[in-house]
Amino acid sequence: MPERFALIVAALTALLLYALPGAGDALLALAAAAALHAGLRAPRRAQALALSAGLLWGALCALALLLLTDRTGVRYVWIYSYSGSALPAHLKLANLWGGDEGTLLLLAAFCVTLAARGAAARTARLDAASLLPAAYVLIVLWLRPFAATPAAWLAQSASQGMNAHLMKVWMLLHAPLILAAYAWTLSLAAPALQALAGAAPRWPAGALPHARRAWALLTAGIGFGMVWAFEDAMYGQVWHWDPVQTAVFAVWCLLGAHLHGVGGWRAGRAMWRWVPATALAAAAMTALAMGVTRNDLLASSHRYVGADTWPAHLSIAALLLIAGVAMAWRGRRVAAHVAHRTSVATWALRATQVGFALIGLWAAGHIAWACFAQWQGTPRPDDLRPFFETLRSWARGSELPLLRTAFAQWDVDGYALARHLLWPMMLIGLVGGWFFLRRLSARMAAASLLIVLLACAAVLLQGGLLAERYAGGGVLSQQIVALLPRVDAALLAGGYLALACAAWSVHAAWHARRSAGYALPLGLLHVGAVIALWGGLVATALNGYSQHLVGLGADWQAAPGGYAFRVTGLAVDRAPDGGRGPADSAFRAVAEVELDTPAHGVLRGQTLYRDGRSAIAGYAGPVRQICEILDYRYARYADRPGYVLHPFIDRSWSRDLQLWVSTSAAVAALEGGPQTAQAVVVLRVLPFASLLWLGLTLATVGALWLALRAPAGSREVTA
Repeated sequence: MPERFALIVAALTALLLYALPGAGDALLALAAAAALHAGLRAPRRAQALALSAGLLWGALCALALLLLTDRTGVRYVWIYSYSGSALPAHLKLANLWGGDEGTLLLLAAFCVTLAARGAAARTARLDAASLLPAAYVLIVLWLRPFAATPAAWLAQSASQGMNAHLMKVWMLLHAPLILAAYAWTLSLAAPALQALAGAAPRWPAGALPHARRAWALLTAGIGFGMVWAFEDAMYGQVWHWDPVQTAVFAVWCLLGAHLHGVGGWRAGRAMWRWVPATALAAAAMTALAMGVTRNDLLASSHRYVGADTWPAHLSIAALLLIAGVAMAWRGRRVAAHVAHRTSVATWALRATQVGFALIGLWAAGHIAWACFAQWQGTPRPDDLRPFFETLRSWARGSELPLLRTAFAQWDVDGYALARHLLWPMMLIGLVGGWFFLRRLSARMAAASLLIVLLACAAVLLQGGLLAERYAGGGVLSQQIVALLPRVDAALLAGGYLALACAAWSVHAAWHARRSAGYALPLGLLHVGAVIALWGGLVATALNGYSQHLVGLGADWQAAPGGYAFRVTGLAVDRAPDGGRGPADSAFRAVAEVELDTPAHGVLRGQTLYRDGRSAIAGYAGPVRQICEILDYRYARYADRPGYVLHPFIDRSWSRDLQLWVSTSAAVAALEGGPQTAQAVVVLRVLPFASLLWLGLTLATVGALWLALRAPAGSREVTA
């Protein structure tokens, strides 16, 4: 009955708000009141949450319809959409989560819906499962997503247009998957608090699927974000330890720590508090990640421009941690007398759990240190500003203070973070491999562990695959080059884990058919995670790079590795495409390129250069544009909402290839500028990047398989 009631309320709300957007504040206030009632009073808790969920999903549907039909009288639609048919319908719909108001409305709807499940069985007066979603509904109410557009804005232009960086199909996948994962992670806070207080002798049956779904969706969301970043000059690579990336990574690790300890959990056993503590830490880190995304203290490419809700998110994280400490104190003597024999295998799982927790907390600590350093005005070290000296010699005098300020702003020190994370990664690989092989043969596990330990020691002393193959032909910091032997050892330990888990899962599925539904997805998950690790690290460490300044229509240009390319044509237009920038000055330049490869013959494709400024003003010189392609910090500095640069990409099993063509000089020449018709071309080759995409796919499939299967009881020891 509550589900049907919620659907009816959602339909009526969508119709009403589409016709009368001005009623949005009143209906969102009703949704907040219903969620608060559910959190503070047990009677009719399920009905109150159903009402709140119906109102929120109805508001989302109404906002989506307003975006699709260009109702720019609503402020949110004016900011994030584009009037007319230039912007495709799927991108208009994707703007539902393009701003802070829509994002938090979707998150609140997810959270309230999850809180409504099983609400009738929660009879305590105070209900943390409802109070946390209520907090997000109150934030949405404060943001007023249905507020009217100021008359001055409408007089200025019909609409603002979409950020050009977001005009990708990945907007339909990356953001909602991350938000759904956030909602499932936040839903773990209530059972974690209950368990820490000693009120839950066993982990709630519904909480394990929530954790598995959160991890699976977060993995998929991160993967789609990597694909997106690979295509955009703002990144150009799959990972940069951006503050928001680092925060999401911390959530992912804390979820992993929780999942490795939740199977067979009982209050009072050795280290029993680690399971609820890591679940609560993941929920708090989720709130912190949303706060980091909305705060401009650190330099970041993930930001809701103009959003000021970060104090609310940080307050939620702080309240969760304070509540966790209070509940742990309350349950400090619970079940302390329980005697339980802990096996060596169980201790191995706990070591893995601790390893993941330490990695996640260490990543969070680096974010905290960067925030403190920026707040205190601590100078950023020169080794974290690799392109600054080059750019300083080319910068105009009036620009130099801005450039200096941009490079002085702190972000996460990815070099230091990577340097310290490699040790727990090795530990997890070694312990995990031994754990799975021990389930086949204790002697084989002991012997193999000794062999792999000796191999890791040899690699640490003399180097392995990456250290031997590295030739300095790409873009890699010397700080990371010095760590290549350590990276090799981590890859070796990861390979040991993958082989051991694959052997165990096949053996278990073959000899016990009932176990196939658990062993096979578990094997896919672990093998996929290791393959993704191998692909990401190999591609990054052994990447190849070359830069060129070529004329349009010139003959073939040779590049290292047996490659050759040429730019055969350039088409420029000023037709509005829905991106930001006035239609009379914004332009798109599509370059036709040909690439001769050693193994695949001649490839043909296109690259895009788009700018919301005039063509001549957008040209800043070849050296600066090369720095923009190679250094994401400078790309972030030079970025504008109407500016994008997308490469031609070719993928194969042996390598992924990017051909970046910045045609700003050629466009300026075509439009009467002093420049010659030249283009800056950068060729990047990333060997075995396909392993990253394959591994992420396998890990996500395995995780979703586990998340959607029926619970098999307490025999499961890891997830």
